Amino acid sequence: MNKRPEDQPQTTPSNRTPQPAQTNNQEKPEPSQKPVASPDKDSGSISRVKKNKGSSNGGSSAKAAASTQSTPFDVNSLSEKEIESLRRSLKRYVKGKPTRRFNPVSAPAMILQGFTQFVKIICLLLAAAIFLTGGIGIGTVFGYVATTKPLPADLLKSGTQTSYVYDIKGDIMAKFTGAENIDRVYIPYNTVRDTYIDDAFIAIEDERFETNIGIDPKRILSAVVSALANSGEATHGGSTITQQTVKLITGDDQRSAQRKVQEWYKAVMLNQQLTKWEIMELYLNLVPMANSYVGIETASRAYFGKSASELTLPECAYLAGVPKSPSTYNPWTESGRRNGMRRQRIVLNKMYEIGKISLAEYRDALETELVFKKDTTPSAATQINSYFTEYAVSMAIKDMQERNDYSEELARQIITGGGVKIYTTMEPHVQEALDQTFQKQELFAADFSRVVNMPELPEAGMAVINNKTGAIAGMQGGYGDKQSNLVLNRATDIQRQPGSVTKPINVYAPAMEMYKVTGATILDDKKVFLDPENPEEPYPKNAYYPQYRGKMTLRNALKISNNVPAAEVMLMIGVDSSKYFMQKVGIDRTDDSASIAMAMGGYETGMSPLEIASAFTVFPTGGLYTPHYSYTKVVDSQGNILLENNPSYEQVYRPGVAYMMTKVMEETVKGKTSNFPYEGSAAGYGMLTNAVGETIATSGKTGTTDEDVDKWFCAFTPYYTGAVWYGFDNRIKKQSVIGPDNEGAKRIWFDAMRVIHAGEPPANWTQPADIVELKICIHSGKLASYSCGSGNAVSEYFEKNSPLTPQSVCPIHGGRPITPFGAAKTTPVVTESTTTGAQTSPTSASENPPSNGVQPPTTIATGPDQVVPSEQQLPAEPTNQPVEGQPIMPSTEPLP
Repeated sequence: MNKRPEDQPQTTPSNRTPQPAQTNNQEKPEPSQKPVASPDKDSGSISRVKKNKGSSNGGSSAKAAASTQSTPFDVNSLSEKEIESLRRSLKRYVKGKPTRRFNPVSAPAMILQGFTQFVKIICLLLAAAIFLTGGIGIGTVFGYVATTKPLPADLLKSGTQTSYVYDIKGDIMAKFTGAENIDRVYIPYNTVRDTYIDDAFIAIEDERFETNIGIDPKRILSAVVSALANSGEATHGGSTITQQTVKLITGDDQRSAQRKVQEWYKAVMLNQQLTKWEIMELYLNLVPMANSYVGIETASRAYFGKSASELTLPECAYLAGVPKSPSTYNPWTESGRRNGMRRQRIVLNKMYEIGKISLAEYRDALETELVFKKDTTPSAATQINSYFTEYAVSMAIKDMQERNDYSEELARQIITGGGVKIYTTMEPHVQEALDQTFQKQELFAADFSRVVNMPELPEAGMAVINNKTGAIAGMQGGYGDKQSNLVLNRATDIQRQPGSVTKPINVYAPAMEMYKVTGATILDDKKVFLDPENPEEPYPKNAYYPQYRGKMTLRNALKISNNVPAAEVMLMIGVDSSKYFMQKVGIDRTDDSASIAMAMGGYETGMSPLEIASAFTVFPTGGLYTPHYSYTKVVDSQGNILLENNPSYEQVYRPGVAYMMTKVMEETVKGKTSNFPYEGSAAGYGMLTNAVGETIATSGKTGTTDEDVDKWFCAFTPYYTGAVWYGFDNRIKKQSVIGPDNEGAKRIWFDAMRVIHAGEPPANWTQPADIVELKICIHSGKLASYSCGSGNAVSEYFEKNSPLTPQSVCPIHGGRPITPFGAAKTTPVVTESTTTGAQTSPTSASENPPSNGVQPPTTIATGPDQVVPSEQQLPAEPTNQPVEGQPIMPSTEPLP
């Protein structure tokens, strides 16, 4: 039935079912045949090939005969007096207002009548007010129009041109024709012009579509009347198809006078920019069709198992009824299908009423049973795109939408089917290394027999960022081959608890920036009670035995991922300061209420490997943070730049802080480096080396959540930063990582990064000019003496002008310092003091406060040996005599 038949014989109105309203008791002329010619661009309308038909007279309507006969009235039989009396009576009857037959009215009816009159009066008063203030209203309308953004006419005509995705070398990674996403398939109007789909939409949505100027005041009034006549349920909307297309393009569905006025203006402009068939093509491809399907092609395939070009009249009428309320007319639910069939009859009746179909077609469609597709799962696209490709394309769509005020569907259409070129930051050798690593079963399960019978198999996600540019160099979202498009990308999509992996970025680096601590600060790993909800329960606890290991330097606390020192340093800086610095490196958790638990990586909203990797790039770049990005530019088929990413840099930490923190995190991959009896949490892997065995400096941090549910490892070199999450998806039940697979995240990171760095030259960290290396004692954090012994004396790094740089010898062992006094001096020189106080922090991060209400830290609540003197009150240069000092202890300020 997809082709329209020749003219059908006329049928009298008495035979119609149902009977549309007629004029002058004549039957409606038959509609014309569907065109086979191309859309008429010159006229801007959808062409129709019609035959002139003579009007068929179905006969005049006759009144029903009376059931009783009445005697004809003879005026000649009346006397003059009777005639005069009749004349006066008739004059009184028609004079003045028409009389009404009196009927008894109940009290509720009288109340309703009064309320109705009151509403009418209010409406009249409002109308008068609008009239009197018309000048202001007109000015407002003109203001709305003046601020309306124009629609991109050229891009709207982009159709189904092939779009290409390129890697950083300019080689093609993937191409899109708009059909790769199984729930969105673009179809040209020419493909469906011989079906009834456009007529069905025109009939139910905008019967004057072919002649209106983009808006239709008469239709708006008609929609209001329809709603009143159908108990508030209008049979059609007030917006034209052009207006709906504007809304689908912009995605703006806010209810306001400004939006409506701007929508009208855009509709008029769109009507001038495009032909009618081009507007119809856009509409048919952007209209929502329930169940995440967009456009008639995907809906046709999903619900009827055929292309939209093969749709029959009943099927077209059914689909045209869905967009009014996709959830109400959802074909996949029993009630939705039943509602859809009722809606289909309304569409068919309207098509017949305005002459889009003949009576025979109308009757035949009503009697045709729809056959819905039983398999509700659409087939996947033949082209399986990589995780990187999908992410880069999704970011381009998101940016196109946000930067140009487009709807998501229009942005997707432009990017995937608009003939654009997307130049990504993917580095082939990095991506190839990740691809190879994620194919190795032994990295995901050291003993596969232990996991083969589990409800789920172990999974992982990894993201790698180029430190020099801040660009994403590669990513992998899951083990093995990617089986389909738009699946879970564990490098970017997951939100898993990070555990201790965040300690450098949410506790220790902020504390260093605020002049609270250094790598030599002595922290006490002891039983504490920091949970206000359970004040008698020790909190936090450590995941090792013995539970508490006493006093140690910050360097060693991070080395073994100690929880208690991290919590106490969090108290020093305050939770808000921690959130502030996290936000500065791209992880916004300002609304998170987890409080002190954040020190151990306990957040209400988890994180992804990409977020963690991006945040850690602040260390190898000297404290500079660059938001990660996956593409450099998007250009159209003419070479015009549509989108471009120009990296921005912000100094979050002083270069000295970034360097000190980087050197501290080296301990993670080292074994025992002093008399401290414990190895780093990733000591078994050591520093990276290139293909010829030359060392490449490596620093990082591990992370584990409660019950070993999540395993993390984030580490960096001077070249790249990479983060890995390892665990189970936990879609069925929560599952812990067991046995040797606790090393899973570290195994994956080192396997991939060794290959990535194989061709890189040896490299070390660049030490800033204001950083000095001193020998300190691991027991006191002060300058080590020869009496401390070689096992207790280690190198530590300090800022020369910092008040925290030790100037006194170890009070525990005494003796002559290994590092001469004054080695850390510059001009001016800051000496130690036991005075406490609060001074304004010179932190660079406070220069650019965020706009969301979280303020940068401005003061430092100092303890012993932690004073930031003002420049006007610098103390005198110290003598070279040893000064006995005290270990730096954490602040005891109460839990915020």
